[in-house]
Amino acid sequence: MNGSNILDTNRLKTLMSYDIMDTHPEVIYDEITSLAASICDTPTSLISLVDDKRQFFKSHHGLEINGTLLEDSFCKHIIADDVNLLIVEDTHKDVRFRDYNLVKNDPNIGFYAGASLTAENGQRLGTLCVLDYEPKQLQQAQINGLQTLAKQVIQLFELRKSRKIEEDQKIDLEQKGKLLDNIVNATGIGIWERNLINDTLTLNEQALSIYGLNKTTLSEFKTDTWFSLIHKDDLAEVQKKMFDCLSYPSDGCSVQYRMLQKGGDYKWIQDKGKVLQWSDNKKPQLMYGTVQDITEKKNYTTELQRVKNNQEAMINSTKDLMWSIDLEYRLITANTAFHQLVNKIQGRPFNEGDLVFSDQVAAQVTEKWKSYYKKALTSGPFSVKQKIQDPKKFWTTYGLTSFDLLYNKEGEKIGITCFSKDITSEVLSQQVLIGAKEELQKIMDTSLDIICTLDEDGYFLSINKACKQIWGYEPKDIIGTRYLELVYDEDIKLTEDSAESVLSGKKVVNFENRYKHKNGAIVPMLWSSNWDKKDRVYYCIARDNTEKKKAELLLKNSERRYKTLVQEGSDMICIVDEKAIFSYASPTSTKILNITPEEFVGTNAFNHVHPDDYDIVYSEFMKVLDIPQVTIKPFRFKHGSGHWIWLETVITNKLDEPTINGIVVNSKDVTTKVLHLNAIEEQNAQLKKIAWTQSHIVRAPVARLMGLINLLTDDKGKLNVEEKEQVLNYIFTSADEIDNVIKDIVENTINVIDIDKN
Repeated sequence: MNGSNILDTNRLKTLMSYDIMDTHPEVIYDEITSLAASICDTPTSLISLVDDKRQFFKSHHGLEINGTLLEDSFCKHIIADDVNLLIVEDTHKDVRFRDYNLVKNDPNIGFYAGASLTAENGQRLGTLCVLDYEPKQLQQAQINGLQTLAKQVIQLFELRKSRKIEEDQKIDLEQKGKLLDNIVNATGIGIWERNLINDTLTLNEQALSIYGLNKTTLSEFKTDTWFSLIHKDDLAEVQKKMFDCLSYPSDGCSVQYRMLQKGGDYKWIQDKGKVLQWSDNKKPQLMYGTVQDITEKKNYTTELQRVKNNQEAMINSTKDLMWSIDLEYRLITANTAFHQLVNKIQGRPFNEGDLVFSDQVAAQVTEKWKSYYKKALTSGPFSVKQKIQDPKKFWTTYGLTSFDLLYNKEGEKIGITCFSKDITSEVLSQQVLIGAKEELQKIMDTSLDIICTLDEDGYFLSINKACKQIWGYEPKDIIGTRYLELVYDEDIKLTEDSAESVLSGKKVVNFENRYKHKNGAIVPMLWSSNWDKKDRVYYCIARDNTEKKKAELLLKNSERRYKTLVQEGSDMICIVDEKAIFSYASPTSTKILNITPEEFVGTNAFNHVHPDDYDIVYSEFMKVLDIPQVTIKPFRFKHGSGHWIWLETVITNKLDEPTINGIVVNSKDVTTKVLHLNAIEEQNAQLKKIAWTQSHIVRAPVARLMGLINLLTDDKGKLNVEEKEQVLNYIFTSADEIDNVIKDIVENTINVIDIDKN
């Protein structure tokens, strides 16, 4: 960082020339910082001006302080590094700023973006910046908007400077005018009476004071004494005028002279007198007159002449045109600039008494000026703005001409005074301002959020085009409408309460209500608003909250499903680390194991596994460190009451998932299932044993029975009746034997099943 740029005398001189340091807040600058904060979506925006010791905040939207020491300044880096833009997305990570008091302490600035305030001569005065209290990134459109506003601030500074110069000149002229009035009014007059017969003088108090006499010495104040006190350079003229006045007939006399005072100084005196009484032989006997101390007047006259010369020089040095004409449109007087312009047009200036119309200009131009003069004479003072295009130089200038009436001492109209000023710079400044406002409006209209202002009664003053997309209305349909007409009926009371809160000075952020769309639909809205006491205006930003509401509903449903599946389900869900230490257990642990989640957290899962199942469970658990998911066959886990239950478990590796950072264990109580399976296996074994045992008992009578049946089948008349009857008896006996064996098998099987049930 090059500190010499900050201390550069030319830079500081440029800054001071604007006479803006330590000035009071102004609405036009506060509007710019408010708009900058709105465009960049930050809570704070500043116009910061940097001198050699500190930074002064001409406007400080969202921050209560109006300046800081240079050591805590972000903006100084723009000046020192001579750059147009400085963006610090995370101040806590930037070595230049992380130790700043404003970063480490309140208000804990986390983001900074500043655009240089560069004067017309290239000197950097400070920045227009935006601040946030957490890291942030700006879009290119926001950066462009910030830089455009910075240029607007400079234009306002230049306009302020121009107006200040004009105001100073006006004040200077008014002061000098008052001085002239004081000179004219500051006259004190004394009265004297001179008896020429006995050469005595009678004076009033003012005259005594002017002459420097008192009543005691007045009796000795003769004409010769008076002559002796008059300055030698003035004596001859005084004597001549007095003797002329004493010669009959006489109209009186007036003379100015210097008279010696007791302190040795001379006082300028003006004497006016006249002989009021003559003798019969026309000799003067009595004079009467006035005396005035004109010392100050003499001094003022000198000063007045100097001021007059200065004023004439000022009037004649200005590029503005000044002239006056009489009722016949003849020139009374004009300044140098006027004469120079006329001389340029027609090759010679106007003389006093000339008609102020030239044959060198077009007839329609002459008629236009005649109409101006006639309007002034008939309607009184007015001003007219003119656009002047010079085809030779290919540029356009603007002038403002003012016409006023000229009166004599009796109040009679005697002519017109005219003043024409080049206002090209002011017009161009206004055009720049209008252009900047239009550009800002374009930026606002690109916003997807509604940006608007409302008056104290809740009527829309301005709004961007986002209202068409969100509410279905064009901006022209909204402006002049009271906002409550658009608010959903059920939200009116809540919205009014929020507006009252903002009006009391509180800044409202993320206020939710519902608006009525033009098509009748209900649109959820999210508002941030602020009340400006000076402008008596609400500044608001509103966002369509529909998608957020949908997301909240999805989240709510998801949370409900999660609660149903995890907290109210039959499975127990846990999270452990790679060492099987519990970091989470679902509430179902209490229902399944009679162990609360709090009791699980921090303990090792293998401490609860049956010793006979430990090795196989441990082996299966270690596999999940290499593969995504492992299913562990039923094993015994110690119940909170002390007995063992069977769990079937699926473990899933989520160590790389930031929101989980562990191994998810999903366990189900399968004790009943395992016991049933064990009972079935035991039953099957017993049935196999019965079948094996009984098969040998059944096989013997069956074999005999089959042999006897074959004997009867193959008889072919060989057996007699008795032998056949004996064979049939053997068959019945074998059948009974088989029937008894089957009954025994059934009974034994039923007993096995009954035993299993018991």
